[in-house]
Amino acid sequence: MQPVNIFFTSFKNPLDQGVFSDYLSLLSADLRKTNSRYIRWQNRHAHLFGRLLLLEALKIYGIEENIWDHVAYTSYHRPYLTLNGYDFNISHSGDFVICAVGKDIRLGVDIEKNKDINFEHFGNIMTPNQWDEINQASCPLKMFYKYWTIKESVVKADGRGFSIPLDGLEVNNNTVQLDENLWFVKELEFTSGYSVAVTTNQLSTFKIHEISF
Repeated sequence: MQPVNIFFTSFKNPLDQGVFSDYLSLLSADLRKTNSRYIRWQNRHAHLFGRLLLLEALKIYGIEENIWDHVAYTSYHRPYLTLNGYDFNISHSGDFVICAVGKDIRLGVDIEKNKDINFEHFGNIMTPNQWDEINQASCPLKMFYKYWTIKESVVKADGRGFSIPLDGLEVNNNTVQLDENLWFVKELEFTSGYSVAVTTNQLSTFKIHEISF
């Protein structure tokens, strides 16, 4: 089985406007319109880079023509590829954008910058056992984001997003049972201060690629 390919990039400053426009021209008209709705330059860049990473990832599979004709959306607004057997998922947080692509697999990915938060504002997303583990951890914030990214990647892989109650998701031996489906979760570490999780519907290997724009 082919590995799941994980592409990521990071940015701290905006691109030159001419370069940004050239990259933006690689997107579909609908995606360019979506991009224009973002007010903050950081969000415009994150949106653009996520789609550019998808273009780069699909080249591995020999897919380079009419990419945007093969992207559709479910009733839950989850994007997917109409090409048989392929799936992708995009996430961004802070300075990082990540895109996971695989063949003959269903997947979800999430990245979160480990920002200081008030746990009391997130009481309904963890199970009692998970809160115990978080509060007893040497670094509670890191443990919180471990579970947060796992849960987000699971609901993104499932496709129903936050319509799924997060406090009902237990993590056992790197798996999550959701309804009749067993999901396999994997934590990735490629930069400090961030948590990354990938969920797949079968045991997988992963190949990580860094791209600069």
